[in-house]
Amino acid sequence: MRTATVILFLALGVFPSFQDNFGQDRPGFCIEYQRPPTSCTLEYNPVCGSDGRSYGNKCAFCAAVFENLGSLCFRRYGEC
Repeated sequence: MRTATVILFLALGVFPSFQDNFGQDRPGFCIEYQRPPTSCTLEYNPVCGSDGRSYGNKCAFCAAVFENLGSLCFRRYGEC
């Protein structure tokens, strides 16, 4: 059971890090969300996901990450 929990957290991007373009380790993009966001502001600051969709802001993107069980990844800021 403990192994499954760790795998789930890794899939959700809670613990992992990634390397940026300069080879520096960075925490997961949605690290500040321990749970799926229940409401997001309407502030428009688009985020492009690995699914080719543009999300209105980081909060909306991270909600989709939780919904997709971590299979969705951050591509870049801005529209796709």
